[in-house]
Amino acid sequence: MTAVAVGVLRSAQQYDLRERNCSAILRTAMQRGPIARSELSSLTGMATGTVTRLTSLLCSAGVLRELPAEQEHGVPGRPRTPMVIDDRSFRVAGVHFGLRRTTACLLDLRGRLLAESRLPHRRRGFGPLVAQAVEGIRELIARTPGRVLGIGASTGGWVDREAGLVRDHRVLRWHDVPLRDALSSGLGLPAEVDSSFRSLAMAERWFGGAQEVDDLVSLFVGNVVGAGFVLGGRVFRGSRAAAGSVDHLSVGTPADELCSCGRHDCLHVAASDLAVLARARSAGLISNRGTLEHLIQRARNDDVRADELLIARAELVGTAAGALVDMLDPALVVVSGGVVDAPEYLTAVRRGARAYLRDKRPVDVDSVVRLSAFGTDGVAVSAASVILDRIYTAPSEFVPGLLELRYG
Repeated sequence: MTAVAVGVLRSAQQYDLRERNCSAILRTAMQRGPIARSELSSLTGMATGTVTRLTSLLCSAGVLRELPAEQEHGVPGRPRTPMVIDDRSFRVAGVHFGLRRTTACLLDLRGRLLAESRLPHRRRGFGPLVAQAVEGIRELIARTPGRVLGIGASTGGWVDREAGLVRDHRVLRWHDVPLRDALSSGLGLPAEVDSSFRSLAMAERWFGGAQEVDDLVSLFVGNVVGAGFVLGGRVFRGSRAAAGSVDHLSVGTPADELCSCGRHDCLHVAASDLAVLARARSAGLISNRGTLEHLIQRARNDDVRADELLIARAELVGTAAGALVDMLDPALVVVSGGVVDAPEYLTAVRRGARAYLRDKRPVDVDSVVRLSAFGTDGVAVSAASVILDRIYTAPSEFVPGLLELRYG
């Protein structure tokens, strides 16, 4: 190997190390901040000098900032200078493609929602929906201060993050569509895509109620159903990026509808929003254009039949949650989707999980099965978390002031 090649290799290795160290500092500051440099050194295992140099660089770039120094009570010596993620300058965009609407949003670097827009679909098809999303994001950017570093996108179905493709989304009728490239070229921004199920799991671990949890399941039951898995602290995608399909998970109670697989007891035909709305229309509880919100409002107005229908659906969702607990033994199962629109049915979800797990294993269902921390904002926040995760992994690829990582 020539001296030039050795030099290039050494430079690349040094860059990789600096990038990993900056990523570790940012992730630790996100999860533990405000945090002093000495604590960062202890938690990341880096030398104090390395932490000092890199935190100074990150502060100069505008992704980390110092808070006023504070003297700890009863502790002699220099005051402690806490550091936090700088949420003042940079933003990320998120977009979720659902059955009836697209949800666009902007978040700061700490994962806090700054602006959101819900866009009912005017036309179907990949091109029109992407164009609508691009227009919606541009409008949010125009009225929200800050520089946008990138866009994260999510949708149901089979999404291949590495390829940037939606491989199969039967509800939207998308097959092998280049969602990442379409959004990136439309907005002139870096883009990342993932399934809404995995992105919800990622968001819960990053910013939600599972920040200290290494093993969790995010169960989404809406117009589509699916699950995202974080196992050993890592999002599990499967060998073909298809992990998370729970459409055909048996929930035991036969539905009138026949699933595409030929059964009547699959989670999708028994408990999805589409299924529960079809039953509500058949029972005359809502009109043909009625929504889940209409059905929930009827239940809240003391309509017994509407209430019973939603309770039954919540118990079936609980059955699915119990089955996932039995299979994977996670610390948490976080439930989101249409069920979150009516959080008063959490008791029924837990009752279904408890019934499934009875005589199988002792589980504290009340602590394990929870609703999403994001409520109805979950799909938007989680979509943006796809790009946030990438920024925290490789900050120099996105943050203009971090070129020193590559060449310093």
